[in-house]
Amino acid sequence: MSFFEISINTCKSHTLSVLASALLLTTPNFVSAAEETNTYSEVMEKGRALFDKYGISHDLPKLAISSLVQGEHLVEHAHRTLQIGEEVRDSSVYMVKNTDSKGNIDLRIKYNPEELDKHEDIIDEIESYTRTEYRLRNYAESYDSSSVRAKEIDENKVIITFDYSKYGLPQDIAYFRFLSVDIELVDGHPKRMLITNKKPFTHSKYKIDTYNQEIEFTSLDSGKLVISRKATEVIGSTKNKPLRMKTIIEPVAIYEDDNGVQVLNEEMLKEVSDPRMREASVKLDRVFPLMGDMVRRQGIDLPLPFGVSVAYRNQDMDVPMTDYVISGVRLNDLFDPDDSVATVKAESLSIRGDVNILPFWNVFGYVGKVNVDANVDAAYTGAAGEYLQDKLNDKLPGLGNALCEGVSALCNSGRLNVPLHLEYDLRGAGTTLSVGYKEFFASVTGTYSQTRLKGLDDWGDGIVTVQPMLGYQLVDYRAQFFVGAEYQGLDSRMQGTVKTGDIEFDYDVGVDIDQWAFLTGFNKQIGKHYNMTVLYNKGETRSAVTLNLGYRF
Repeated sequence: MSFFEISINTCKSHTLSVLASALLLTTPNFVSAAEETNTYSEVMEKGRALFDKYGISHDLPKLAISSLVQGEHLVEHAHRTLQIGEEVRDSSVYMVKNTDSKGNIDLRIKYNPEELDKHEDIIDEIESYTRTEYRLRNYAESYDSSSVRAKEIDENKVIITFDYSKYGLPQDIAYFRFLSVDIELVDGHPKRMLITNKKPFTHSKYKIDTYNQEIEFTSLDSGKLVISRKATEVIGSTKNKPLRMKTIIEPVAIYEDDNGVQVLNEEMLKEVSDPRMREASVKLDRVFPLMGDMVRRQGIDLPLPFGVSVAYRNQDMDVPMTDYVISGVRLNDLFDPDDSVATVKAESLSIRGDVNILPFWNVFGYVGKVNVDANVDAAYTGAAGEYLQDKLNDKLPGLGNALCEGVSALCNSGRLNVPLHLEYDLRGAGTTLSVGYKEFFASVTGTYSQTRLKGLDDWGDGIVTVQPMLGYQLVDYRAQFFVGAEYQGLDSRMQGTVKTGDIEFDYDVGVDIDQWAFLTGFNKQIGKHYNMTVLYNKGETRSAVTLNLGYRF
């Protein structure tokens, strides 16, 4: 039976605030768990033997990914023709790279506005492309050494084939793992490199059916092997329209400290030197994560350093009672703790910002709202009525019996239901440590959160949450599955103050909550910037589902 409903207007440290502050499962930053491949010597050992046998530079595979590795100072010309349906777009730019004595790169785009298609922001696209090429200059060891093969066509011609590693490539060029490479050697010298796709794939906003890249080589007077022409042709679709894109990159001049300038195209060098050419600078270096370049040189993919995300969590809890103390008086004789339970349904919505300080260390902070609907189902023993009945009967025989007959709920055992609706503000901070090896990863996330009842100024006591996890990733799909546990550091006693009308009292309630729960879920990277995570908790006293949508930049 239900005696009354109360509304809580003020509390110092309300019972359910401690539950509400544990509602936010801060989604672990799975993208910070690096995909680790072996060290340079281990990865290259098998392939190096064949490369050495035929006199091939160990840096040659890198030229398919990034032409910026050809020299510390160079000028390149890029021309792109893009046909989408019946519409044709055509643009040309120059890329000028300069490296100072400390190894810092200054990269600029020089262009004639009349040679840029007016229907697209080609400068933004070129900037994105050149940032990628800059980052990829350290991925020489990103090919799969076990895939290297040599086929001798005749005594003068040899074809070396290999595939790129599926572990060590960043998300934005992960399509390279679908590609196969043929290096054509004539009289012991690389003449061209042909890269084709083994199956269709998606890159950026394009669905690619056919990918063909042909790289032609030449040698400078110094004997250094460089690209004389890189032509890429892509056939596919975008937004249900047929797509054909052709890009040609040609070096214009390469500047060597020992041998001076090597001019490969006099006419283009004159054009790019024209002071009337427009110029745009490309910012390449980023502060975070610290030590990022060192990790990338080992062939390890790193996520973009900054992230924002929105998390929704729905949690159900059953909270068994162990003790009742109201205004300093223990009421276990009136309300049976062993037969009492509180059911709590809570929803939270939060916004989180995070940054990767180190490749394996992410820190974050978050704010949000929590709505709690609870029902306290207490077992009333009837002891108060029996006590009054005996006392009244002693004073006047039958008076106590008459009281119990008139107010039977006072003398008989029954159920007391107290419904509650509470709204909280939420704030917190946390950190994630992660490590990975090929398809496997492990991470641990810790958070500290506080809640504040709506309308109040004081924040409640903080709650610590810890989530250790082990996982496996499907590299080709950029998806991770994981299992683990969640610890919520909930107190065994909950204290506070309730005020309803003119009545105000303190309470101290003992609860029996299981602090650990099983955790499972998956994370999916969507393109370069987005990711989605779904989590499920199940424990003896709680279950929860969490959905997190994130964006990295």
